[in-house]
Amino acid sequence: MTPATAPPIPPAQQPASRSAQVALAALGAVLVGLLVFRGYGHRLTARPTEHHPAAVARQVDLNTADRVELMQIPGVGPHLADAILTHRRDRGRFATVDDLTAVKGIGGKTLDKLRPWVTVREPDEADPTPPAIERLERKPAARPAPGRSGKLRPGDPPLDVNAASEEDLRRLPGVGPTLARRIVEARGVQPFRTPDDLRRVKGIGPKTLETIRQFVVCR
Repeated sequence: MTPATAPPIPPAQQPASRSAQVALAALGAVLVGLLVFRGYGHRLTARPTEHHPAAVARQVDLNTADRVELMQIPGVGPHLADAILTHRRDRGRFATVDDLTAVKGIGGKTLDKLRPWVTVREPDEADPTPPAIERLERKPAARPAPGRSGKLRPGDPPLDVNAASEEDLRRLPGVGPTLARRIVEARGVQPFRTPDDLRRVKGIGPKTLETIRQFVVCR
């Protein structure tokens, strides 16, 4: 008696097995694709950030920012940051943001990109000085020493009208540069013997003489 053999697989079942394998492979590919999309999909679909003035959290002051701060501005790299610092060092403070167009490498389009991120503050706005400190730093104006400058006052030593300089004579009440020069010219012709002799000087009348009498002597 011959041994029994397994019946052959009907041809109709073979396509079904292949379909199952294809379905499993497709499912595996879908799972792998989902994993890849989960890990890298946000990089593939992310759009560049659109900058808008309303989205600026902190604007950089062009007159106080250092190199690191300038490089934090979108679109500003090391070379442009150095150019901004060089311009500020050589030409002084930026008066307005539009002054950036004078910096090498910054044109109109670049300025429009940088404008939302930068500002120019006034010195007192950026670094206000407390009024109390300012008052402490003020020094009182020096007053002239008594008897050294200004008009003579009662109690000051009198002037010798025969020896005093024009500058000292101008310290007499009511005596200016012209009258002081006339006193010097008059004593050069004839020295004054008494204060009353000052009446010889043109411009010195009785009232002027009485005003300066207590401040002069004749030696």
